[in-house]
This record gives sequence, C-alpha cells and structure tokens, in this order.
Amino acid sequence: MSEEEYFEESRPNKSIIKVTERVPGGGLYTEEARQRRIDYLFERTGITLTEVARMGFSADQVRNNCESLVGSVEIPLGVAGPLIVNGQNARGLYYAPLATSEGALIASIARGAKVISMAGGVNAAFLGKRMIRAPLFEFKTMTEALLFTRIVKESFVELKSLAESSSRHAVLCSIEPQVSGRTVHVQFVYETGDAAGQNMTTTCTWNAVQWLQKKIAEKHDIHPTAYVIEANFSSDKKVTYQSYIQGRGSRVVADCLLPSSMVRRFLKVTSPQLARGYRHLASGALSAGMVGMNINVANAVAAIFTATGQDIASVHESSIGQLFVELNEDDSIYAALILPSLLIGTVGGGTGLPQQHECLQLMGCAGPGKSAAFAEVIAGFCLALELSTLSALAADEFANAHERLGRNRPRT
Repeated sequence: MSEEEYFEESRPNKSIIKVTERVPGGGLYTEEARQRRIDYLFERTGITLTEVARMGFSADQVRNNCESLVGSVEIPLGVAGPLIVNGQNARGLYYAPLATSEGALIASIARGAKVISMAGGVNAAFLGKRMIRAPLFEFKTMTEALLFTRIVKESFVELKSLAESSSRHAVLCSIEPQVSGRTVHVQFVYETGDAAGQNMTTTCTWNAVQWLQKKIAEKHDIHPTAYVIEANFSSDKKVTYQSYIQGRGSRVVADCLLPSSMVRRFLKVTSPQLARGYRHLASGALSAGMVGMNINVANAVAAIFTATGQDIASVHESSIGQLFVELNEDDSIYAALILPSLLIGTVGGGTGLPQQHECLQLMGCAGPGKSAAFAEVIAGFCLALELSTLSALAADEFANAHERLGRNRPRT
C-alpha cells in the first residue's frame, strides 16, 4: 500500500481510500453535484445520510455560504416573548426565534422576558459599531518599524480612499499602529453599516496594504521581511480584554427595573436573595479570571445567531458581557447588561437564506437599516435570560429545572 492510501478495517466495505482524493464536485452548487457527494460518502463510509440529505432549500441557494454541500442539519426552533423593548432603535413587542437542542433554555428566557415586560419593559441603546482588521509587518530593525509607523499615520487619507473603494458600506474611521520591537501591528478600524463586516474589511484592508507596501518600497526603500493580513490583534473570534474594553462589532446596553413584588411573583425569589446571588456569582467570575461578568449570555446569543444566519463562530467574542444587579432602597432590583462586541449583521452572510431571513423578519430586523435595532433586541433577551438564570441559582431551582426540562434520557 502506498503512503497515499489508507485501509480502514472498521468500515463496512473495508475500502482502501486514497487520502489525496477530493470530495467530488468542488466549486459546484448544483443538485447533481450534491448527489455525487452523497454517493461518494456512502461508497467510502457505508453511511447513507438519508436524514441529512433532506433539506428545505436548493443547492444553489447556499452559494457563498457552504462549500461541498451534502444536506442540512435540522435544529429545533422555539420562540420566546413577547418582550417589551424601549430602545433607541427598537421599540415595541418583540419575539426571539431560538435554535437550540438544550431543554430549559427557551423556558428560562421566556420567564425573564415576562417579568421584564410586566415591569414596563427593557430599555436598550445601541452605542456604536466598529470592525477591525489588523495586519502585521515585520522589518529588519526597529528603526525601520518606527519609520513605517510614521508613514502609516501620514498616509491615512490615501489609505482611507483605497480601503473604501473596495466596498459600498465600509468606512475607515482610524488606523492605529502599535510597535512591538521590529514588528508593527496596524489596526484598521471600520464602520460597516448593517453587515457584520469581517470579510468586507479583510478585502478593504488587503487592497490598502498592497498600495502601502509599494509606497514604502519606492519612496523610502524599506521592505517588510514578513507580512500577514491578520495576526490576531483584531481579536477576531477570540475573547480578549481589548474587545471587552474597546469593543468589536456592535456595542449595546440594556437595563430594567423590577419591583420586589414582581421579583417574588415571577422569579420565585426575594430581591435580597437575587442581589446576594449576584454577588456570589461576581465573586466566582473574579476568582476564575473571567473577562467581564455574565452567567449565561452565550446560550441566548448562540440560539439567536443560529436562527438568524449569523457567523456562529463569532458567538465566542459576542458572548462577552458585563452584568450588573443592584438592590434599591425600596427592595426593587435594578439590572443592566453591556454587550461590548456583538458581531451581527442584518444583510450579507447567512442572513439571506430563506429560513434565517424569516427569523429576522419575525424579529422585525431583516434587511438594511435594522442592525442597531437587532443589537438592542438581542441585548434585551440576553438580560432576560441572565435574570431568570440568576433567580434559579439563587433559589436553588437550577438543577431541578434542568432535570424537568433539559435532561434527555435515552429511550429504551
């Protein structure tokens, strides 16, 4: 057997597979190509993919969303709400479509949404949006790196023009170089309209950087010894203190005021218990070195992202949050949640797929001009989940709720 072949004894057909061969139909978005891939996988693995092969959209609809398509994975979709949102951009009653297989999640969000709405609703404010791409340049000496930094700062007008020529939506707001010895990280900071903007800003930055490298070579006779379009300094899909402090994506805040009677009635806990529970969880977050402090934001963000066609990998940084819970003199509860790096879009990416687009329509957040409202609605439902989960923990009902609603025992 050659080095390019692999024999897998465990497979039903005990086939020899060439590890260099490719799944057929690369680059083709046709039903014929999809069926060829399904047949190919059956020949190689003995698995029919009968359930996966069923899907509710045509192969061509996923062009630029999914390569080597074979089918789809259906995720249960529930809904929570209504939630009254008193936002700067989102005002009224909102429902949240939530794609999840975790029992008890939607029930918990719905409980939080109910108490907040009964108390008058959640206030929300979109504070701004920024998308970052951060190429790195390495030079022979620190002297060259410092000269390069000066050139970058002096070339902002030209770089802005070149970057923005690649997109109808991207606006280059600033360029922020940071010297680390003989290397320079250069943050290109953009506003991206209603799109999340990761791919957009990559293209914009690449075009600007090509001109920049040519300029420094011709006019200053310096040449980077190494260059990479992104060197982790943008915090793309990472949890970092930079994203927490400065933000990446949409920055949004939500708060509410809950009378003590409603806390007892709907959350089954007293206001002092709720405030004490928050202190305990904040202590744990500090002891663990958590970036920010939240309880369960990732659950709501992941479920909404999956339902609405967002980049699911961005759940990582989008779930950074800072929760505040305070007990007022009249025993009411003040709660606030800041999401500093919510990576969302209402156009582009997976938002145009039919089911995902319907879910955005359900939220009143589909299409241009809706990104800020979308951020405020997400923040409101995240705060609802935070309060409900905190209450369950404070009242020692957390385990019982998951036992009743979330534990999926194998059927015999």
